[in-house]
Amino acid sequence: MRFKYLLLNFGAFVLFGAAGAAALAQEVPEKRLAEIYAMSPERLADTSAWIRSRSERLMMHINSIKDAKIRALVLDMVNNPRSTVFNQGAEKNAFWFSPAAGGPGHHFYPGGLAVHALENIEVSLGWADSIARVHGADNANRDIIIAALVLHDWAKVWYLWDAATGTIKRPDWFPAYWGGEQGIAKWRWMGGHGAIVYAELMKRGAPTDLVIATAAAHFDPFWDVDRADGKEGLNAALAEAAKLAGMPAIKVDPAKRMAEWWMIVYSDGSWSYSHYIAGQFAHNWAREVAKDLGIDPKSPQANKLASFALSRLSDFKLYSQYQAAGYDASVPKKAILAVLKDSAAQEVRGR
Repeated sequence: MRFKYLLLNFGAFVLFGAAGAAALAQEVPEKRLAEIYAMSPERLADTSAWIRSRSERLMMHINSIKDAKIRALVLDMVNNPRSTVFNQGAEKNAFWFSPAAGGPGHHFYPGGLAVHALENIEVSLGWADSIARVHGADNANRDIIIAALVLHDWAKVWYLWDAATGTIKRPDWFPAYWGGEQGIAKWRWMGGHGAIVYAELMKRGAPTDLVIATAAAHFDPFWDVDRADGKEGLNAALAEAAKLAGMPAIKVDPAKRMAEWWMIVYSDGSWSYSHYIAGQFAHNWAREVAKDLGIDPKSPQANKLASFALSRLSDFKLYSQYQAAGYDASVPKKAILAVLKDSAAQEVRGR
């Protein structure tokens, strides 16, 4: 009798679960899903109220650069991205709809590159302001901080969105990782997008302090200046970039290191949180919502739903909601589902 009772209840659970999943799937009509799937990465970034406002704030910082030559250099690289070293162009507005990572992780959504740059700039300027208040050292070079952090991941304008899969791929012409081996020693993975921008700045005659500052976003200018074998670290990266650019090598003078370089590296150094925690958790939740809607969480459709949701809802904000709710994943998932159903409050008219 007990077995029969359990069996009946199990059957009811299965039926209820199936009905519940079907009801949830109906919450986001097929027409609405099709509209989301059809949106290009550029349109996703351009029509997001959050992304647009962050992009405009980033432009405010760029336009605040006092040095006219540095400001013109940054504006040209952002608004007309091209590599003179590799003779490669990118889409004109690529900086504004590219991601800041190569796969589900930190700022991995259309517009994520601009959000990542803005976040780092404001953290770094906050550190400069704190040093001024505490130590009375109020001479931070804000031009260098802003320019270096706008450009440190600039080569990700060539992280190309694949319309069919909703993922990105790096171009074949990207330089290989230094040494040709990945993951064996510290920072070896920085060869690709880092090498491109360091070489480009050298080729364009950027000030040495700016070239080093941009590379310092990825290399601590004390711990990572040189490795024992001379093949890795900040100086090795600069030497490799100089070789690509056909320019004389730049080397850090240990007695002349800018305080701003540490402000730069430890804003970008939040990567372990932004990538593995905020970014990856948010992407997992988006794919769980897709699964609840009856969509394969590994499918191109799920990838596109994640891009849509996270371009409207910050991955950082979703994680903060999760934490505030006592680590209840249903809270960020409800937020994601809500924006998939109706994002009117998060939308602006495209340019």
